Amino acid sequence: MSLKSKIALYFKGFAMGTVDIVPGVSGSTVAVLLGIYERFIAALKNINKDLIVALFRPFSHKFDKESRELCAKACKNADLPWLLNLFAGLATAFVVASFVIPTLMDHFPQQMRGVFFGLVLGSIVTPWRQITKRRLLNFVVTACFATLFFVLLLQQFTPPMVLNEISVSQPATLQDLCKTTACALSPKEIASMPENASVLPAEFMPVSTPVPAGTTVFLPSLPYLFCILAGFVAICAMLLPGISGSFVLLIMGSYYFMLNTGKGFFHGLSHGTFLGGHLLYVACFALGAVLGVVLFSRALTWLFKNHHDLTLSAIIGILLGCLVAIWPFKMVDENDVSHNFLPDLSTPALWPTLVAFICGLGIVVGTLWVQHRFERAAATDNDV
Repeated sequence: MSLKSKIALYFKGFAMGTVDIVPGVSGSTVAVLLGIYERFIAALKNINKDLIVALFRPFSHKFDKESRELCAKACKNADLPWLLNLFAGLATAFVVASFVIPTLMDHFPQQMRGVFFGLVLGSIVTPWRQITKRRLLNFVVTACFATLFFVLLLQQFTPPMVLNEISVSQPATLQDLCKTTACALSPKEIASMPENASVLPAEFMPVSTPVPAGTTVFLPSLPYLFCILAGFVAICAMLLPGISGSFVLLIMGSYYFMLNTGKGFFHGLSHGTFLGGHLLYVACFALGAVLGVVLFSRALTWLFKNHHDLTLSAIIGILLGCLVAIWPFKMVDENDVSHNFLPDLSTPALWPTLVAFICGLGIVVGTLWVQHRFERAAATDNDV
């Protein structure tokens, strides 16, 4: 592969990662758009026991010529260099997004949910267009999955939390504390926790008001096993055209946590501090993602080969049912439980949230328009 081709592939990976970081648009949809989806799935299927044995063979044979040649041949046959180049772009997109999105979610939570809602609602068009024959059974499957996930998500699912007790040695804002301790909630949500609300000063501003020295606060994180599960489920969703891995993380309550953890780790490195706890969470998530790639890529190939339209119908149902979890307008009752409500003209931030929703919908429409142009151009070239 030439240097030019490697750079082009890297930026294709960056485009996939950038899109998949934002809940609603699938990175695999971009892979379809860029014409690399089939090769992407095929390369993932090549990750198996034989490849792993070949990769470790040089270590057990003192890096002799034969073991190195066998390793290089196995990597080439598995298309591993191509896949690693693509993943380099994906990883870069994750790093960049981890600095931007958590900050926006801290300052504009309702507007960000509006953007996400528009993205997810618009993305339903993608799997719908890919169904070859729309029969009654497709609609039944969609309705069943939509109802199932709607009912499940109305149960107020919250991820398991681990409370870390932090003794503040010198004044610092909750936002600063979240940079050094992996946090599953935003500063505003942390301040409203019963464990913290009773010890924080009156009129406390989570982002700008320093927590007094000597105060003990609780910062919630996620269990390591849950991070592995989140990585597994997210990568499975990412491999499906039409459903976003980030959207699944949002539903599981781990989206903010994983982005904020990655942001904290790289922020620490930029200041000469190695945050091993943050890295361990990222490693657990990566482990789950690797397991998902190895297992689900094979299952996905079988499902699309044998039940193509029904699989897409199920995806549409999942997306529709999960919309209840990211409805922008929420209120918290006296038991600190969040509920969706229908806004009226007096609802605070109604119009900015509607504008955010339209922007999210517009992103999907723009992506689909570009995809349609590419498909038409490809069809024209084939006719010629």
